[in-house]
Amino acid sequence: MKAEELKQIREGQPTGDARRDALVGFVRKLAQSSGTVSNEDFAAIKLAGYSDAQLVEISLAFATTVFTNVFNRINDTEIDFPAVA
Repeated sequence: MKAEELKQIREGQPTGDARRDALVGFVRKLAQSSGTVSNEDFAAIKLAGYSDAQLVEISLAFATTVFTNVFNRINDTEIDFPAVA
C-alpha cells in the first residue's frame, strides 16, 4: 500500500477503495465496541463482499493483534523494527 493510503486508514478517511474502506470501518467498530457489532454493521461488511470465512479470518487477525498488544504491554516488550512513517 502507498503511504498516503496508510495515512488515510489511520485517520479514518476513505481511501477510494470501497471494499477496503468497509473492512477498515468494520475493524474500527470491533475495536471501539469490544468486539460487539450490530446487525447493521454485520450486514454492511457482508454487502461489501466479505464471506463468512473471511469474517472468521478478520476476527482471528483482530484477536491476535489485541492479544499481542496486551502481551507486549504486560512484558514491556522492546520494539525492534522501524516505525511506519
